Amino acid sequence: MRRPFNRALHATLSGWLVGMLAMGPAAAQQQHVPLRLMPRTLPSASGPRVAVVAIPVDASLEGEALALAHWAEQAVARSGRLELVRLTDALDAQGASARQEKAVEGNAFLKDGLKAYDELDTVKALQSFDKAVRAYEQADLSRAFPLLSRARVMKAATQVANGENKAAELEMRSVLAVDPRATFNPNFFPPEEVAFVEKERKAQLEGAQATLSVRTQPATAQVFVDGTYRGVSPLTLTGLSRADHYVTLVAPGYAVTEGRAREGESSFTLAKLPVQQRYAALVERIAKNPDDEDRDQALQELGALAGVPQVLALVVRGGPGNAPLTVTGLRMDVADGHNQAYALGQVPRGDAMATGSEALLTGLVAQDAARLNGKPVKHFAGGGGVSRRTAGYVLLATGVALLAGGIYFGLEASSKSDAFKTAPQGSTRAEDLKSTGKTYALVADIGVLAGLVSAGAGSYLAFYKKGGGSSSSAPASPPPERAAPAAREEKPMKEALPM
Repeated sequence: MRRPFNRALHATLSGWLVGMLAMGPAAAQQQHVPLRLMPRTLPSASGPRVAVVAIPVDASLEGEALALAHWAEQAVARSGRLELVRLTDALDAQGASARQEKAVEGNAFLKDGLKAYDELDTVKALQSFDKAVRAYEQADLSRAFPLLSRARVMKAATQVANGENKAAELEMRSVLAVDPRATFNPNFFPPEEVAFVEKERKAQLEGAQATLSVRTQPATAQVFVDGTYRGVSPLTLTGLSRADHYVTLVAPGYAVTEGRAREGESSFTLAKLPVQQRYAALVERIAKNPDDEDRDQALQELGALAGVPQVLALVVRGGPGNAPLTVTGLRMDVADGHNQAYALGQVPRGDAMATGSEALLTGLVAQDAARLNGKPVKHFAGGGGVSRRTAGYVLLATGVALLAGGIYFGLEASSKSDAFKTAPQGSTRAEDLKSTGKTYALVADIGVLAGLVSAGAGSYLAFYKKGGGSSSSAPASPPPERAAPAAREEKPMKEALPM
C-alpha cells in the first residue's frame, strides 16, 4: 500500500490546507470563490438582513424578473454592508435548516477525513470522505457544490493511498465530468495519477458537446447546474459533458428542488410551500399597483412574511420586442416603509443583463438614504410627488377652503344686494353695489362648485383604500447617481469549513 506522507511533509500540507480553507475550499477546485453556507442566507458581511424580490408587471416577464433577482442577490452579497437572505430560504425556514444541517454534517465528515488522512488512517479517511459526499449531495448544491467536489477529490486521493487505483481513476473521471476545473494537488496524487487527470480533463473538455434542456412546472425557476447559475427555466444548455449533472432549482414560494440529469430533456415538478399562495397574492398586488402606496404596503407585508428587516424590490416592465426592461428599484425598511434607496433605470435582457444591471443594482445597495425630519421617505407615481392619501388630504383641505370662500362671497353678495335695494336708483353708489354684488355672486358660485369638486376628489383619494393599502409619505428624493456598468464575472462568496 502507498503510504500518504511523512510527518514533516504533513506539517507543510497542514499549512497549505489552512490557507486553502481561509480562501474557501473551492479555490482548489475551480476558478470561482464559493458561497458560504448559512441558514436562510447567502453570504455577505454582517449588517441589515435583506431579501430580494423581483415583480414582473406583465406575466410574460416572469423569467426576466427572476434572472434579475439573481443578479440583485449577487449585488447585495458583494456590498460588504448587507446580509443577504435568499427569499426562497426565508419562506422555507424548515427546508433551509435541513439543507444547512446536511452541509454542516458534510463539513464535519470532511474535517474528520482530513484528520484521519493526516494520521495515516486511510481506511477511516475513505469512510469519512464517502460520508461527506453523501451529506453534501443532500445539501443546497447551488452553494455546496465546491465542497462536494473537494470531498470527491479527497476520496480519490485516499483510494490512491490505499492502492485502489482503478476505483480512484473512476472517481477522478466522474469528478472531472461535472467539474472539469477541479484541482488534483500533486501533494496528494503521484505523477502518474496527475498525468491521468490532465489527460482525462482534456478529453472531457474536448468532448463536451451534449445538450441538456431543463423544464420546470408549475413555475419558472432559477437553474444551477453543477453549482453554477445558468439562467431560468425553460432552459437549454449546450457544451456539456455526457454525464449525470447536478441540477438545483430555486423559485420563491417553492421548495428547493435537486436532481441529476443527463443530456436530453429533463422535467422537474416544484413543490409548493405552505406560504406560496400568500406570497403569490402579495406579488400580484404589487404588480397591479406598481406606483402607488399599496405597492409599499404589500412589500412591508412580504418582508414580515419572510422575517427580514429590509426588502430590495425590483418592479420590472418590458418594452416591445427585445427592448430593454424598465426597472423601478427600491430598498425598504419593513418596519416603517422608509426607502433606504430608490432608483429608476433600464436593464438589457438576456446575457447582457449581468453587466447591464450592475450600476442600477449597486446604487441600490451602496448607501442608505436619510429620513426627512425623522419621517420615512417614500416614492410613488414613478418616483416623484406625494402619496395618494397625502394628495387627497391636500385636495380635501383645498376644497374646504374654496367652500368657505364661496360662502363668504355669497354672504357678501347678499349684503350688497340688500344695500342696492335701499340705495337711490340710478345713483353712482347703486351702480357700484350692483356691479360688486354680481362679481361677488359669481365668485361665490365658482368657489362653491370648485370646492365641492376638490373636496370630493380629496375624499376619494384620502379615504378610498385602493387594494387595501394606505400610508403616509414624505416628498420623494431624487434617485442616486449611477456609474457606468463594467464587465464582471459572477463571484459567489467565501465558504469556510469549521476547524
